[in-house]
Amino acid sequence: MNTNESLDAEFVKDGVYEQKGYLNQEFRYFHLSDKKKQEYSYHYHEFDKLLLFLKGKSDYLIEGKKYELKPFDFVIVNQFDIHKPVVDSREEYERIIIYIDHDFLLGLCGGDNEDTRFSLLDCFNNAKELKTNVVRFPAGISAALYDKLLNIEKNISNEEKDYAGPLITRLNMISFLIEFNKACKESKYSFYPEAQYNSKIIEIIEYINANLDKNLSIDYLADNFFMSKYHMMRIFRAETGYSIHQYVTEKRILKARDLIISGMPSTTAALEAGFHDYSSFTRAYKNQLGSLPSQTIKK
Repeated sequence: MNTNESLDAEFVKDGVYEQKGYLNQEFRYFHLSDKKKQEYSYHYHEFDKLLLFLKGKSDYLIEGKKYELKPFDFVIVNQFDIHKPVVDSREEYERIIIYIDHDFLLGLCGGDNEDTRFSLLDCFNNAKELKTNVVRFPAGISAALYDKLLNIEKNISNEEKDYAGPLITRLNMISFLIEFNKACKESKYSFYPEAQYNSKIIEIIEYINANLDKNLSIDYLADNFFMSKYHMMRIFRAETGYSIHQYVTEKRILKARDLIISGMPSTTAALEAGFHDYSSFTRAYKNQLGSLPSQTIKK
């Protein structure tokens, strides 16, 4: 739980997009402010992420959509969403970022025996259902949530000297997540829908994610969406920053990894994720995740 360290998730590295940022605890907290020329690359996380934009001029690109942020906008990023900020370096860029372990959120709601009356994953599920990733609350709600975050920041700085300091931080983080999800549930109108995007590309992205085990060849997609394949490939890269082939492969690998973690044999997981040649699957898997399917830890 850090308040001011640089995020490896935010810096450009070689490659079009990749996994960045790692989480080996329930959550991490960052309060960052900088004013420097910096480009960010497309990336994804294995965890869920919340960002509170405080100051500056920034757009946020998530899965083919671009949001122009205003101060006190919350950005909701589901695990495996491919995203990046585009920041005007002439202004100070201040934000609070929280990495949250997906299983931590699920466990707080009872896991497989989840209490259907509430879920600390509601905000992330709402973002998927409403197809928007930015929440813009009324000023009073934003102020109350911001105060809770500043209190967590104070807890973190006092953890070593306060009695049960880490536990206090954990309890206050859970309290914040409860209030944030409650606000999202009660104020769905606050989900900000006015993203800039190419509707055809969003249709293609949604189709790909719903049909990873099916034929997703360039020719098939072009025919299915009544487009010239060369035009489709060009605008897909222009709108998202990556090729259709790269996007499909990335999402298939992530789906296969989740299936393997859940206990499915890797050969079956490969087929379920749309790979019909196991050797090609293992090469792609190692290239993307740095290990073989057989080395993936099962839960």
